[in-house]
Amino acid sequence: MNRKHTFLLTMGLIFILFVGTLLYAILRDGDPYRYFTGLGSEISIAPDDSNIAFSYYTDGEESIYTANLDGSHVRKLSHSNGGDDRQPDYSPDGNKLVYLTKEKDGIQTLWIMKKDGSNSRQLTSNELHVTDAIFSYDGETIYFVAVEAAEFMEGEKSREGFDLFSMKTDGGQMKQLTNTNHFSMNNLFLSPDGNTMYYSEFDGVEERIYSYAIQEGEINVTPSLLPKEIASTQSFYEAQLSPRGNYLVYKEVSEVSQESSLFEYELFLVDLKTNRVDRLTKLRKSVSSPVFFHEGEKIAFLENTNWPEDPAVYQLKTIDSQTKDIGTITLDVPKSAGGNRFIQMLDNAVNSYTVGILYILWVGLLSVYLHHYYPRKVYVPSLASFSIAILILMVSFAVAAMVNPWYGIGLGMLAAALFVCSVIVFLFVFIYKRLAR
Repeated sequence: MNRKHTFLLTMGLIFILFVGTLLYAILRDGDPYRYFTGLGSEISIAPDDSNIAFSYYTDGEESIYTANLDGSHVRKLSHSNGGDDRQPDYSPDGNKLVYLTKEKDGIQTLWIMKKDGSNSRQLTSNELHVTDAIFSYDGETIYFVAVEAAEFMEGEKSREGFDLFSMKTDGGQMKQLTNTNHFSMNNLFLSPDGNTMYYSEFDGVEERIYSYAIQEGEINVTPSLLPKEIASTQSFYEAQLSPRGNYLVYKEVSEVSQESSLFEYELFLVDLKTNRVDRLTKLRKSVSSPVFFHEGEKIAFLENTNWPEDPAVYQLKTIDSQTKDIGTITLDVPKSAGGNRFIQMLDNAVNSYTVGILYILWVGLLSVYLHHYYPRKVYVPSLASFSIAILILMVSFAVAAMVNPWYGIGLGMLAAALFVCSVIVFLFVFIYKRLAR
């Protein structure tokens, strides 16, 4: 086989590999949790502080588990077929758990079961997308946040927003409590007397806390839970009230990280008697799901140890709100079964860098081929690559203006990557021409 045929065969093989890699990258399931084994993002502590409920992924399947507070006696409670079970919350008597199940289409439904995992029942249909749920203090009612599933699937085109709902634990008497179409409603919690429900919403600037008077059916955008000078100066992410109502824990971006491109979320505590705000953690990462123990001064939370990567790897921690001593709870959770190793390796190997390298190799090899056999056309491949990048950039502006800004941003990033590849090929050809004289 002569050199020309070797060139053509090599270029053909690299082109096939490039196209195959590109198609696989586009068509594959892009869920970062597809093969993940590790903790989910929400926890709940039993009323007697004896157990903790959490969601846990095993090879991509998320289920509800419970464990003793020392991490022992881990039990799998939920067994959904094809869905992901998450966000457990104990009833006030500790005998039930309410949780959400995410279906393949992304819709989350509300479920309830006994603390041992028996008698699991679906409470809401696929017509509602549920994002958060808690029990009333008498354990007879569940309050939850939801939006019509059809509107949720519309994404940014949706004209409806989130609202508060209530339902009896037997699945009857569902009521829509609000009709305000909130852009977001997060992290429900109750006042100590159970008459007021709190939630947070992003108002375009900060994550604010709002309240809903259950008996009166009224929303207060400036609840008396926090003084105005505190409530209006910062965000309150994943806020939770202590059982006696004297402390509020929440997470917020640390001041140091506000000046950087990577925000770091730390735990903060407000003494609601003195209005003193105290920073609890200095982990330089991100924390999630702070939950008060029912007795004592401890708070359980999740530390995101690989922030901001996906999938998020959480570690269960505790902190004494007074001494700030941090402890770790090592859960005796199941390990990965180790299936689909080949697919996992393939997924890890196929990424934007792989596609870019193959593209550069193919265009560069084509340029070398032209240098040897059609020297006047040696710069044609790199110039054509520049032209395609410019064309995609022009299309991105049109798509952003007329279709969807995010699609436009995606095309703009593709154009930028193609432009960088074109520069690398052009410089390679420029150097190669002089070395190969």
